[in-house]
Amino acid sequence: MNISLVTEESELKKELGSCLPSGFRLETGMDRPESGIIFFDIDTIKPALIKEYGEDCFVVAITRMKNTDSVMQAVTFGAYEVLQYPMDAKVMRGFIETLDVLREELKDTISLPKLSPALTCAIVGQSPGIMDVCKKLARLSQVEVPVLITGETGTGKELIAEGIVQLSSRFGKPFVLINCAAVPENLLESELFGHEKGSFTGAVASKDGMLKVADEGCVFFDEIGELPLTLQGKLLRFLQTQTFYPVGGTREIKVNVRVISATNRDLAQMVRERRFRGDLYHRLRVTSIHTPPLRERKDDILPLIHFFLYRYRHTEQRVIKGFTRAFDNRLLAYEWPGNIRELENTIRSAIALSRTPYLTTHDLKDLGERSVTGPRETEVSLASVVTQFLRDAISGKEKNLYDKIHSEVDKAALEFVMSHTKDNQSEAARILGITRLTLRRKMG
Repeated sequence: MNISLVTEESELKKELGSCLPSGFRLETGMDRPESGIIFFDIDTIKPALIKEYGEDCFVVAITRMKNTDSVMQAVTFGAYEVLQYPMDAKVMRGFIETLDVLREELKDTISLPKLSPALTCAIVGQSPGIMDVCKKLARLSQVEVPVLITGETGTGKELIAEGIVQLSSRFGKPFVLINCAAVPENLLESELFGHEKGSFTGAVASKDGMLKVADEGCVFFDEIGELPLTLQGKLLRFLQTQTFYPVGGTREIKVNVRVISATNRDLAQMVRERRFRGDLYHRLRVTSIHTPPLRERKDDILPLIHFFLYRYRHTEQRVIKGFTRAFDNRLLAYEWPGNIRELENTIRSAIALSRTPYLTTHDLKDLGERSVTGPRETEVSLASVVTQFLRDAISGKEKNLYDKIHSEVDKAALEFVMSHTKDNQSEAARILGITRLTLRRKMG
């Protein structure tokens, strides 16, 4: 790899040359090598001249000054890195060897293809799973039935809902999104159905609800599994009649809306646990679409990379031409717990951090660090079950909740463990960490 020094200080060549790994030789002068490393002395030469050197070179600015102005100027004009000298020889050798490995990676790149009409569609992919989703989406867009979209967070459920509407006769009419988890429970009814002036403290004027706003169009209930039990009955009535009463109102309002809903929860399990109304579940799930997680559709990662690069590369001052094969392989090997949303944010981060015309594995150093550890969101934790139980019980003005929780948990735990051990009380007591006497007492 060529290593050159651009400076007007004669002593610097000797100082820098002593820091090079074996096998590397330092050249000086203003010539522009086709590839390699150029150490650019911003103390003696204007940093603005950095931008005149080729994109195939790693331009490393060096300085004796300890101020932020020179560092920011060098980076702004395209420096790959800014180093201060005198330099530690061991650190410098490691830095040059790292750049040599990166240069090898950049020899095998994937350039962006020309923008095709397919990339203008937000639902991108070529895997059998996503093809099935698109075919079902197209069919359901032509019939006026409720649709329940299921899948993990970040799999594109909102895009599926938008796609159904865009292909339907309601395209161009209101599309109203209601995030059932984002609106406080005490305000959700008013947001849905509207309210009359004076119906509650702070209602200084009448207000139309989201269902009224969506008239003749479509309403999309995102995270429908978070809808409180107290409102599920009212939503069920609306689905049956397309009518509702505003909060504090006496005049029934009739609308014509199509309902699409989405959830990352297992609503069928919630129905069995009495945390979601079965009649409402069946009303919402007349038809359904399941969005597969990204780890099950790895064939879609490459077209998704292209799509997000086209969408976001304009945000970077440097022209992004593509990415290395190693970059692609690293993304293919990752499991993507955050699905497409995590991939999108990863590409945006890589574009922002990139210091070469091609995205490399060096731009993926924090891959996975932003992911939330723990069970996937489709799984139900004990804490979430207890919290939902308390929320619903408090809404229903129930009392003695502490005793009810302990009674329910004890009953479920004992029944499961005794079934697991085939009624072996000694083994069940060992698993539960209690004595046989305590076990028998709890079993009554």
